Amino acid sequence: MKFSEGDEVLVKHPSTDRYHKVKILGMRGERYKVQFETGIEQYVHPTDIKINRPSRSTTRASSRAGRSPSASKQSTRNQKFAKITLSQIEIPGDNDVINKKNVNDDEYAVESMPLQSRLKELSTATRRSTRLLSKRKSQMHDFSIDIKERGHSVQKDQDLLKTLNYEENVDTDPQILEKRKKEISMVSEPQEWGGWLGTLFLIILSPMIVILPQLMCTKDECIFGYPKIPTDITVYINLKSFIAYLCFFLFVIIFSTLPIGRKIDGPHTRIGRIQYRLNGFLCGLLSVIIFVVCIYEELEIIDLITQNSVQFSISGWILGTILSLLLFVKGSRAPVANLNIHGSTNSVIYNFWQGREINPRIGPVDFKISLFRTSMIAIILINLSIVMKTIEETETYSLEYLNMGVLLGALLQIIYAIDALFFESTILTTFEVMYEGTGYMLSTGYMMYPFLPTLTTKYMLYHKIQFTYLFVFPLLAFIIGYLLYRISNSQKNEFRRNPLSPSLIHLETIPTVRGKKLIVSGLWGHVRHPNYLGDIIIWWSISSISLACDILPYYYAIMCSGLLMHRAIRDNERCKIRYGLAWEQYTSRVKYMILHRIF
Repeated sequence: MKFSEGDEVLVKHPSTDRYHKVKILGMRGERYKVQFETGIEQYVHPTDIKINRPSRSTTRASSRAGRSPSASKQSTRNQKFAKITLSQIEIPGDNDVINKKNVNDDEYAVESMPLQSRLKELSTATRRSTRLLSKRKSQMHDFSIDIKERGHSVQKDQDLLKTLNYEENVDTDPQILEKRKKEISMVSEPQEWGGWLGTLFLIILSPMIVILPQLMCTKDECIFGYPKIPTDITVYINLKSFIAYLCFFLFVIIFSTLPIGRKIDGPHTRIGRIQYRLNGFLCGLLSVIIFVVCIYEELEIIDLITQNSVQFSISGWILGTILSLLLFVKGSRAPVANLNIHGSTNSVIYNFWQGREINPRIGPVDFKISLFRTSMIAIILINLSIVMKTIEETETYSLEYLNMGVLLGALLQIIYAIDALFFESTILTTFEVMYEGTGYMLSTGYMMYPFLPTLTTKYMLYHKIQFTYLFVFPLLAFIIGYLLYRISNSQKNEFRRNPLSPSLIHLETIPTVRGKKLIVSGLWGHVRHPNYLGDIIIWWSISSISLACDILPYYYAIMCSGLLMHRAIRDNERCKIRYGLAWEQYTSRVKYMILHRIF
């Protein structure tokens, strides 16, 4: 391709044969897609394009006096500054002050309106609004707009220009009006999870996915099948388990707000950069110390954790539901810039599932990060409890009598959780933290998540998996999956924070109109989500330690694979809309999402 995406060139207009300045958006076949300064987009042939070179005069006019080189440099430098035209200064009277106050009140009222109401008003432009818009534009300062993405802006300058051109041409250009209606429809109508009906089904089904396997795996019998449904209410919920989980969650929230640990800036969002305190690893370390102290004081914390998995699962579901309701109410009063566009539809059920805000905060409390830390630390504590229970039941500490399956499986799960807490900064640039809303799905998901992967080690605890040299193969698979998971996540995090890093200079990228770049080489050049592939390999390797023919120890590996495959599909659809032609070019280079030649 002779011209690259983002280049500014000159194009001959078909109706006037005059050349106009345009921007290259992409290429389809032999024709380039360009955008004029008015915002209009069309396809042109390469023969109608020429390079935009600044004209230079070879001769000096005889009537103009000669200037020194320093004067010429100064003149050239001045051209870079904005040209400002000042109108006549008027002293405001009382009526002007009152009118200004009314305007400010109107602006505040519009900002406080719900997102759907603002979209509806935007979609119905009138002749009066067009006239007012023209009047406003005539009062604007005369300066050239540089079409670049601004760091702390909700929109790009280019997007603002498109909005202005839409309102001007709304009465004359039906194509722009139809395009705008489609954009509004994408916001107002649920686009994922099967709409409001699918999310209603998932709201009811998702807790059952976690609770039912816990009922299948008891000390008396731990196999996949029809679960025994006890009639005793204490089997499902008891006060001790609920208070213990609530206190643990509050402990993580309080510790996360302490000025302990390194403070870093998160990725760019519509409200700027959010700051995070990286103290998840310290919080986990303190939790383990408290756990050891409880054992030393002979408190029954091991039995509490290992024998009440059903009660803890239901307690996590209740706490997650309460939190999601509170965040849903909070999101109704949040500024528009904080809202999750995929949770701002006309369906209350869908919005409740997705979450109205992406990163809800109250003061220093970041709920999404607190939920993430709670789930990872809980995995460590549950596996430590299972290991201690195994040691208690062992008569002699030899390879023949030790339950090596539990020890190895618990160790690998603890390594996975410690990795997530230690490399916490890499989590901040993931799809889940940057784009996923914090609603019922994430709140209940994080609070119930620890009891899914630990179902594997719990199964091995009751079935007493003895030592075998076949453990070498799952261990090697875990190492491969972990390296793939860690290297790809760290590389992506470094690229998003500093694309010009010397360690990433060898990577080939594709630029996008949003100013970002897409990696098309290295691990990210083989599949679109190598970190997902590594994650799936990790959990299948841990599950295979059981050497079982039952579904129960592989239950979470199956769930993890399905969840990440569905997330890859969702991410692909969102990126297709976000990056446009650049994403089409990217997918033609990197064709597979997770597994090469398969998916």
